[in-house]
Formats: sequence, C-alpha cells, structure tokens
Amino acid sequence: MTTVDDATETGLDRHRDELRPAAARQMLRLRESGELSTAHMRLIAESADVSLRQAWRWLAEAEETGTVEKPERRRFRITEEIIDVLADYQGNVKRAHEHLVREAMKAGEKPIGLTTLHDVIARDLDPGFMAGLREDVPAARGFDPAFQRPAVARNQVWEGDHKQAPTVVMMPDKKLSNVWVTWFEDRGTSNVMGWAVTAGSAHRGSVLAAVRASVLRESPYGPAGGLPHLVRVDGGSDFMSKTVRRTFGLLGVPMHQVRSARHKGGIERLNGTSMTRFFADLPRYTKAPQLDHRRRVGDQDPPLTFEAFVDLLSKWVEEYNTQHVLKRTGMTPLQAWLADPTEIRPEPSPQELRAFMLESDNKPRKITSHGVEFHNRYYMPAKKGVGCIGREVRVRWMPHHDHEIDLYSFRGNRYLGRAFLSNEASEEMRAEVLNERDEHSEVLRKALKRSAERRRDRHLPSTQPEPPVRAIRMTEQEARAELAGTTPPAPSRRRAQPYQPLTPIPPTWTRPGQTSSSEDDTS
Repeated sequence: MTTVDDATETGLDRHRDELRPAAARQMLRLRESGELSTAHMRLIAESADVSLRQAWRWLAEAEETGTVEKPERRRFRITEEIIDVLADYQGNVKRAHEHLVREAMKAGEKPIGLTTLHDVIARDLDPGFMAGLREDVPAARGFDPAFQRPAVARNQVWEGDHKQAPTVVMMPDKKLSNVWVTWFEDRGTSNVMGWAVTAGSAHRGSVLAAVRASVLRESPYGPAGGLPHLVRVDGGSDFMSKTVRRTFGLLGVPMHQVRSARHKGGIERLNGTSMTRFFADLPRYTKAPQLDHRRRVGDQDPPLTFEAFVDLLSKWVEEYNTQHVLKRTGMTPLQAWLADPTEIRPEPSPQELRAFMLESDNKPRKITSHGVEFHNRYYMPAKKGVGCIGREVRVRWMPHHDHEIDLYSFRGNRYLGRAFLSNEASEEMRAEVLNERDEHSEVLRKALKRSAERRRDRHLPSTQPEPPVRAIRMTEQEARAELAGTTPPAPSRRRAQPYQPLTPIPPTWTRPGQTSSSEDDTS
C-alpha cells in the first residue's frame, strides 16, 4: 500500500513541475558546454522521475521558448472585463454569467459555461477579492494575513472599546434601557484595567470614567493601574472626541487609531469572552435561541435592575482578573500584571485627574438659598458658598459622578470649590457649612466694628470740642514796647507786700526764720 508520503517521494505532477526548472537549467548548461550526453539525460530523468523522452522534451521546449518554466496551457482566463461585470453585480457569479452569455450571443460567439466561470474565478481570483466585491474593502481585509505583534510589558499598550450589553435593565424610574460597557485592557497581561457602565448609549463621558478607573490604584480601584505608554482605539467618535484626546494629551499618553477591529484583538477577544461567560447567563439575553420568529428563550423574564447589573459586572471582572488562567502566560491576568517587573509610570493625583476630565456646558448658573441647580438637582457649595447667593458660576462635572460638581466663577473662570447634593450632605459637611457661616459673620462683625472706630476717631474734633482759650491781655507799657520793637522788662514775680492769708493766723504759728515768743521767754 502506497502512502501519501511515498507518493510524494516517488513522483507527483506538482513535484515534477517543481524540479523541472532546475533540471532544464542544468541540461542547457551541459548543452552550451558541449558535455551533454545520453548518460546525463538518463541521470536527470531518473532523478526527476520522468522518462528519458520527457527529459529531452523539457530541453527542447526550454531552447524554443527561452525559459525553463513549464509552458502554460491555453485556457479561459479572468479579464478586466469579467472583473468589471462581477463588480457591477456585487460578486454575484450567476448574474455575471447571464450578462456574459447575453454579450456572447450578440457577438455570435460561444458563451462560457457557468461551471467553467466558477472554476476560473476560484483559480484566478482570491477569496478576499470576491468578499470585497460582495461587501466592501474592510471585508476583504479580513482575508489578509496579519503579523503577530511582539510581546509587550505591562502598561506599555492599552486597548479600549465600547460593548453594548445584549440585554435590557430596569432603571429607577421603572423604564427599560439598554446598557453599554466601556473598558480598557492591558495588552501585555490581558488585565481589565477599568470599566464604566452607561445607560442608554455610550458617550465620551463613559470613556473618561473608564480612564479614571483604569489609572487610579487607590481603593476602590487597583491594584493594577498607572499610566500607559500607548492607547489603541478604533475610529469611534467617542474615543476620538476632542475631550478624550485632550485628556490623554494632558496625561502624556499618545493615542493610536487602528484601521479595523482586528488590529486591537485583545479588547475584541474580551468582548467575545464576555458574551459567552457573562452576558449569556443574564435575564433578557437578546441573543438567546429563538422559539419561533417572534419569541426567544427568556424574553419575558423579569429584567435586572441597573444597580444589580453593575454589581454582577463588577464581580465578573474581578473573577476574570483573578481566576481566569490565560494559556499564553499560564497565570491569571492580575498575577501576570503583578509579576511583571516593569516600572510603573506615576499616575496623577485624584484631584489632578479630576481636573483633566471635567466637562462643562458653559451655561451661567446662580447660587440660590438651596444651592446650585444642575440637572434638576440642588448642590450645596462645600466652601466659599456662604454669602454668595446671586453669584453667577460655571458648573463642571465628572461623568458618572453626579453626587458632586465643581464650581468656577463665570467671569474669570476661577475655581471656587466643590458642591455636593444638598439632600445627601453628611453631618460633617453640614457642620462645616454652619461653622463657615459663623466665621463669615464674625469676620463681618469685626470689620464693622473697626469701621465704627475709625469713623469715631475721624469725627472726634466735631463731636467733642476743646474748651475756649482766653486771650492774653497786654498793658499799655507792654503794647508800646511791642510796637517799639523792644522787650519790656519782665515783671517781678516777688510780691511787694508779704503774703497775707484771708484767715487770721493762729498765735501759735510762726513764720519761717522767726522764733516764737515762748522761746524768747524761756531764754
């Protein structure tokens, strides 16, 4: 029994055709040098597993045509005209054959058979070309070979994408809604770095929220995180929006837009894995088997609430990162990420990251007694809100973080601080606002007191006049001396007469320097 390998070695037409150029070339060299003999021809024929006559025929055809290749048989071939007909009928071979038959009948020629046309197309046109005629150029690219990308370290390349969940969830207002998942995957370790869920349809805010969850390493995020060296995304308008490109630019992370989905195969594989390992087990799975042309299995089951969907997705992502062992690494994605010794680029602080990702509608809003109204909810400023009722501000917010907003002055764009939902404010925040109110009143009270003191000092001469000063009287002698320019003699301060008190002096008193009468009598 002859095996396939034995048949290949003993001789096949394809094998002879491969040996023919080398054999014919050697025979031509021997003929040119005059050394060709029947012994040489017999040796070459045995080596190529052909007859001696066939070897001489190879030599004759090579000398006649000037080439050592096997001459092609005359057969029907695909022409540019046939390609144009196939393009006109979007790759439909049956309709293209009908057109060729009509044209041949008009020209009085024998038309080509349908089977022959199929054989010629299969021989001369590749499957990718036919797929492009039937669909489009991206479909043809799916038949092109692709090089395998070299292995990369952690955080060297991230891939991001949106994935519409094939299910519906119930929102708090009891309405059903579609949900989208936006996530980023580390290409080197296949670890899901961060994700965000959006009700309705995904938008650029979904991308910013997923970026924040991917970069931060503090609780409740991490332990994987940091800044990547490159982010690979498709040409979706959300990922290529000005806001997202500005955010990555401020973070110093370049973005690379791929031409097709297969150029970001890591995140596409994650999308496919989530379909079979997570979404298929949820209620209201929209791709469940059909019972008939109207109903699917489980299409009447009670839907999940939005909060329950987010909780289940969080658990599945954690399970994927910590329990799903990858074949190419032999470790879970998180183990591979932690085991990689590559240095992690330092991530910005939560405050800086928040500033990069804030959005604004640039509409003026006023601070009222209830706070700032935004999306039909009131937010109370945590700082610099006391005494600012009526002030115009600009609101900036973080997507998917509607429990707080940031306030900026509408004129000057100066940062004023954060504002939190007034009906969800904590006791610490309430106490802080009340303390700020008391401090504000105390500062105002002190300023008013200082102003009253300055006003009292300024008007003191008018409110407390000094007593009148008597005019100095001059004698005639002093007046004449003043007019004459001479200074009158200073009046003597000693009295002409000794001092006489108004009350009589008691007889027992003595004047200084005099002796008393009693002392004289004693002496």
